[in-house]
Amino acid sequence: MGFGPPGGFAEYMAVEGRHAIPVSEDAARTPEFLAPMTDAGMTPYRGMTKLRDAGKLGPGRTVAVTGVGGLGSYAVQYAKLLGGGATVVAFARAGSALDVATENGADYAINVTDKSAGAIQDELERLTGRRTIDAILDCAGSEESIAMGFDLLGPEGALAAVGLMSQQVEHRQFPFVGTELSYLGSFWGNHLDLVEVLSLAEAGRIKHNVTKVRLEDINENLEAGARQLP
Repeated sequence: MGFGPPGGFAEYMAVEGRHAIPVSEDAARTPEFLAPMTDAGMTPYRGMTKLRDAGKLGPGRTVAVTGVGGLGSYAVQYAKLLGGGATVVAFARAGSALDVATENGADYAINVTDKSAGAIQDELERLTGRRTIDAILDCAGSEESIAMGFDLLGPEGALAAVGLMSQQVEHRQFPFVGTELSYLGSFWGNHLDLVEVLSLAEAGRIKHNVTKVRLEDINENLEAGARQLP
């Protein structure tokens, strides 16, 4: 419900009972912290669980989040919660996004604006002692971010994409096959994913970056958000 018609921009809406998820009275008092979990909070969660279940996270490994916006601010937190002790690195193009990533638990935050893969690897080595990454959750989905991610992955590394800024991506075939890389698509989430992220939120284990707006100001704020996209 809320994905496609009928949408969710209404004060009230009817749903089938099987789609409803109970929440505590305390959580219900702050719906602005529950609502984002159904989209921005759930989408990167599913992507991060795919990287975890593929065996790409854990102690001594490095996981990166590319694009620290609505999805990425949650993705950094999931990298910490699900990473099993992996070092968490955030890649972004704005200082404010880097600050959010650090506040949300990233061990390191790197501004990748106008930087080559080699320059980013130099900074990775300075910060982590390694030039490569084991797992990447890409929340941008642009040709540039995906290409950069593949250049930074080490042998048997995996990139999970949840962003959709571009229609297609390209990568050189021999490095992809020769170093046994994996490319995982991850779309939104299912009922169980939502139950799990709501449980994390209710337990106070998730930080939110939310700006409340009035229902009648939706269009104005959507237009403002669109103007901020790269």
